[in-house]
Amino acid sequence: MSDKPGWLYIPEWLLSDTWHFPYAYRTFRKYIPQDSLVLEVGFGSGRILTRIASDKHCKCVGVDVVDGAFPSLSFFSQQHGVKVEAIKGDGFSLPFKDKSFDVVYSEGVIEHFPTDYAMAMVKEHARVCRPGGLVLVSVPNKFAFVHSLTKRLLGKKFLFYPENSLSTFELSSIMTKAGLTIAMRDGFAFGCQFYMFQAFFLNQTSSAIVKGMGMTLLNLFRKTSLYHFENPRVNSLIGFQTLIMGRPKY
Repeated sequence: MSDKPGWLYIPEWLLSDTWHFPYAYRTFRKYIPQDSLVLEVGFGSGRILTRIASDKHCKCVGVDVVDGAFPSLSFFSQQHGVKVEAIKGDGFSLPFKDKSFDVVYSEGVIEHFPTDYAMAMVKEHARVCRPGGLVLVSVPNKFAFVHSLTKRLLGKKFLFYPENSLSTFELSSIMTKAGLTIAMRDGFAFGCQFYMFQAFFLNQTSSAIVKGMGMTLLNLFRKTSLYHFENPRVNSLIGFQTLIMGRPKY
């Protein structure tokens, strides 16, 4: 197994704190009890899950369908000195018995599927969550306007295409229909959308005028030092990602 996974899972912006992961971790961490049995559906790089295992002393399990995710998880497990069980599988048919985990979460996963499929995946989150447990789901926020604009400008060239941004109310509706009672709304990393706009659009455009105007606006924004709000309601409404916490109804 390689010491350092490659693109797409551990590019330079994953190893640094310029991306949204520190804020995603801080937000998920608030709601995950110490010493819980935790499942991440679609763990991707594994950066969040391994920190939860380390800092919250949780027993963590990750499921992903992509082969490249597994060396990435191994990389971050070594960084944090933890062991995380990794299983290949998809979120539509999780390889676990009903009511197996204290916490089930996904970060930036269900938005890559049509609404009916997204709801089916959240139902699987709920199925494997214990009574009294927590299901947390985050997706790109429809009202992170710069991110929504970036995707519209790039179309199928957008790195993570297809991706359906949702409002906090749309995500709440999906989770309610999937059998969850909404307990909390939050979000994170308002400023990440500006970083993405630069990395994925401005740095790629051939127009010097567009690039100049865009960088001027971004530099003005950066002078405000505004990246993440501390108010959960504000984050849920306009954060780069909106996050909903629910509890199984059974």
